[in-house]
Amino acid sequence: MKILKRIVFFISLFFIYIIIKEFLALYTYTKSLHPYAGYATLIIIAVFVIYFAGIPLFRLIVIPQYYSPIRNPEKIPSLIQIRMKRFQKNAFLIRSNLDFDTLTSDKNSYEKVIAFLKPEIERIRKKYVTQVFYGTAIAQNGFLDAVIILSSSINMMKEMFLLYRGRVTNRELFRIGRMVYYSIVIGGSEGVEYAVDEIVSKVFSGGLKGIPFASKILGSIADGFINAALLTRISMITENYCQFIFIESERALYPSYQTVISATRIVTSDLIERVLREVKRLAKSKTQDIISAVNPVRYIFEKAVGRHSDEDDIPYFYDELQIKTDAKIRNPLGFIGKWMRRRKTYPPV
Repeated sequence: MKILKRIVFFISLFFIYIIIKEFLALYTYTKSLHPYAGYATLIIIAVFVIYFAGIPLFRLIVIPQYYSPIRNPEKIPSLIQIRMKRFQKNAFLIRSNLDFDTLTSDKNSYEKVIAFLKPEIERIRKKYVTQVFYGTAIAQNGFLDAVIILSSSINMMKEMFLLYRGRVTNRELFRIGRMVYYSIVIGGSEGVEYAVDEIVSKVFSGGLKGIPFASKILGSIADGFINAALLTRISMITENYCQFIFIESERALYPSYQTVISATRIVTSDLIERVLREVKRLAKSKTQDIISAVNPVRYIFEKAVGRHSDEDDIPYFYDELQIKTDAKIRNPLGFIGKWMRRRKTYPPV
């Protein structure tokens, strides 16, 4: 197992090289426009990372260490009692008018509280998974993908820990952080996009063969879906750390591949269907060549969420999706700036 971990680690270093190469390409592009534009790119990226990743990471670390499943079944009753007392001070549960008088410090009452928190956890997961799917699908830059995944992972974990009013131990946080690292290098390098592109094409393409820009759309869907699946896995592991009382081994904390893919499909299926429906509609129109020449990926995705819709009965995809942008993806600085201004924050619990 240690040898396998070392192999994976060394492979990740190659992916890091690809991400750095993407960053240098972005910097070279902006510097070619004007020397000061290159420096502005560095400053904007630094501010972006500090504001959307560095500060949330600090706020995550200072959350009290509280949640961690145990392996001694004899301590289950005492741990449940401690958590139930802590739940009584949970701001979200208080705002939701949960009647604690009907609950006791037993396993059934604990499961009722966990079930009560489940919809809010799903809301947090859907917000960030959708954000990563949409953002990385249209960014078309490995470095930007890595930044979006990093920021979304940290902020999502912070919101989940705040909801439970406590985080895992530093050791367990490091384990989750290692998964975030691998998600960044995989998503940022776009290495898996080519591996799943053919699968996604078979599943979703249908009658899209022959459409000039269909391959670009399907490639973006593949990229966004894999990144969304990686974030979904992180969210499920974080949730399990917070809600599990007893585990026999760490494997119980890690969801199966089928579970992760299924959950990701539920979150992204609506947008994917809208995108493919829009592609088929535009394929029949006379504007096909014009759209293909400009930027089909950005146009199609924004059209799918209703930004360019000419029909009144097409709603926006999700209310919490605030990263729709007017900036062309050929201008990465515009994309980053728009994404920073539009991004929503979550109120402390």
